[in-house]
Amino acid sequence: MATRISKTPQSPTQKADKKRIEVLKAAGKCFRKTGFHQTSMQQICAETGLGPGAVYRYFTGKEAIIEAMVEDERRQTRAMLLQMRDAESLQQALNNTTRLFAERYRAGGDASLMTEVYAEGMRSKRVGTVLRKIEAEWIMGLTNLLRVAQARGQMDASLDAAQTALFLTGMWDGMVIRQHFHAHDDQHALPAFFETMISRLLTRESKPEKSGKAAATQASAAAPASEAKEPAEATDLRQLSLI
Repeated sequence: MATRISKTPQSPTQKADKKRIEVLKAAGKCFRKTGFHQTSMQQICAETGLGPGAVYRYFTGKEAIIEAMVEDERRQTRAMLLQMRDAESLQQALNNTTRLFAERYRAGGDASLMTEVYAEGMRSKRVGTVLRKIEAEWIMGLTNLLRVAQARGQMDASLDAAQTALFLTGMWDGMVIRQHFHAHDDQHALPAFFETMISRLLTRESKPEKSGKAAATQASAAAPASEAKEPAEATDLRQLSLI
């Protein structure tokens, strides 16, 4: 006689969490297909196979669904920051992050869903407030990592860490969108190029600086040659601009 394996019964909270995730997945599918404003709650209900009462039990409307998606994004960004802190070096941390972003948004239309969420954050004060909290947390965490790297000599100390964090985040956001429009290309080419550019941006070249006397001698030697090539008209215009 076969032994029947009984499943561990789910608690009401577990069941509710499962239904909530199902609604979020269905809503995300609808948003990718027709956009946030073109999607109705009826379409989301149809996608989940649940009645309106069941869906509204978890979310009061589309804006609440977007807010929940943003909160899920917040948890994922925290996890990414923790992974970056555990990396052996700044270069490894940034390379790993580039790959994570590329892989996460490469398939399933998640790039279009991301743009829908951020676009709604610009229109909706409620959604925008939650997005700004995520942005602030991410930029602060990344800025702190960059400052630690500067203290360790892994990054040019003259760079503004906060502005560099914003710049890198903008690069990653752009990569996500660009790879969506160039999906037919080698999927590893763009992330690999980003890794190269990040390396060149953050790594200081260890070339010895020329002494002041040598630099001055070189500059004075090069000056006559460049001045000889300058047309007389350009010289006259330059003099006029100083009057």
